[in-house]
Amino acid sequence: MNYTIKENCIACDVCQPLCPQDAIKPNSESDGYWIDPTLCDGCPDLEIPLCVSACDTGALKPLPPKKGRCKSSLLPVAIPSIFLNRKTSPFASCLVMWETCNILAQRQALPWTRDDDDRICYRRPVNRNRGEMRFRLAADAETNSPKPMSMGAGEEAIANFDIRATCIHLIFAAYVMTIDCPWQNAFVLNDQHIANYLGLDKRKDLTKLDKLTLIKNLVHQSCQVLVTLNWPQQGRVGAFRLEEHFVWQLLDTQYHFEKDSKGHRHLIGLSFTIKSGLWAKHFLNKQKYRSQTAFYQYGTLPQSLLREVMGRWQQHQGAIRILLWSLFKLRLGGDQRVKVRTLMRVAYGEEQLHQAATVRGAHKRLLRAFESDLEAICQYGLKPLFDPKTYPLDIQPLWVRVASIPDDVDEEVNFWADDANQAFGLTDSAPRDKWQRLLNARLLGFEISEEWQENIRRRKPKKRRKPSKSWTVTQTEKLSGSDINLARQRQKLSQRSLAERLGKSQSWVRDIENGRFKVSRDDQALLRKELDL
Repeated sequence: MNYTIKENCIACDVCQPLCPQDAIKPNSESDGYWIDPTLCDGCPDLEIPLCVSACDTGALKPLPPKKGRCKSSLLPVAIPSIFLNRKTSPFASCLVMWETCNILAQRQALPWTRDDDDRICYRRPVNRNRGEMRFRLAADAETNSPKPMSMGAGEEAIANFDIRATCIHLIFAAYVMTIDCPWQNAFVLNDQHIANYLGLDKRKDLTKLDKLTLIKNLVHQSCQVLVTLNWPQQGRVGAFRLEEHFVWQLLDTQYHFEKDSKGHRHLIGLSFTIKSGLWAKHFLNKQKYRSQTAFYQYGTLPQSLLREVMGRWQQHQGAIRILLWSLFKLRLGGDQRVKVRTLMRVAYGEEQLHQAATVRGAHKRLLRAFESDLEAICQYGLKPLFDPKTYPLDIQPLWVRVASIPDDVDEEVNFWADDANQAFGLTDSAPRDKWQRLLNARLLGFEISEEWQENIRRRKPKKRRKPSKSWTVTQTEKLSGSDINLARQRQKLSQRSLAERLGKSQSWVRDIENGRFKVSRDDQALLRKELDL
């Protein structure tokens, strides 16, 4: 139960130092105090809270639940939404943003060390150890002179990090794209927009105060990260060094209250004033980028990713870490091959990989968790592409093999008949050396959903020689899923038979026919050749 301070408070200063949560704050409008409801927990271990027992005037009373809706007219005008098309938004995606996201998501899995000042820190080499980024944690997010945490306090803070704070970090990274000179100009964000982006406005199991408390905690966690940059020269961009500063500086937090008929003040909203650190002057400088003396690095943030993090953060934290890591990884474009060991290290950390190799039975639990997280990623829209050489069918997850069962009844009969003649059938158990082979396996990449397509940097096409006039260039129409399905049936081919001819999986053929993915130009040529189109 929360408590409130009535108007008969005489400001005797007795209750404030007793509060273990530091929830009693000085009132700027009067000489008394007020209680921050997002911090007050009512001293659940005591029959009577410390502040109530110490107050001689009886000014502290239980705060009854608020009845009715909150008056939105009392809240400040919200800034425009970043998701204008309700799907995606550009966001700052430089290496500082990536590593800050990793800190909030991977937490203890990162190699935290003790620096010379006995402070906890995380060091990230840059450009083949020619430069370095050093990250530390601030003890207080709302201060102009941050004090880094000690090793013990830092370890406790990292253990309490909420992976959902990465959503706030990404929202901040999207908002800095909407203002000029973000290292000089701040932006104001209120709880209504954050709740809308994260889907909290649809949650009926949380009270308004629960939502505000959660949002405030997530904002404070994302604003605790400090960074020091020692950046080497890259092209025309000269080397630079930035002293320790906030990645996101929380300049001010405003509380918005509404009084009920009995005079109780209820918290109905929060607004945060945020400014990016000096890193933005070098990585988000549009003016100097034109003269190639600074960077301007950004990617595309799908709003669905924020909802995915908020929906699966408890059951599939490993999948969430891989998705957040892929958000920055896929922006780089090019070859997206990745080792399974790398994905496991991102999802679970090096320590759990070491336990899987030394503790009996630990590798089985980690294997089940990885395959379950991989399925969650596929359900989101990033379908993994398995390397047929290092990641063959016999060590692929069961859900991949089950997905190859055709929907058509006649084709399903043929499928099981063919499966019985295979060296490795669908119902066969996995080989004994699956774990060792899996650590050396690779993914060729991911079949990316439409929301993620803009994340990949488009390379400039190579200049080609113009065809001679004697040549005639014929343009063919793109193949649709129905065209492929009809042509396959005319050839009396099953999905599995066509997949074997193409060197693809049966689920790939099925997804193409259902229109889930687009067919690349090379695959279209291959399909036309096999289906005589």
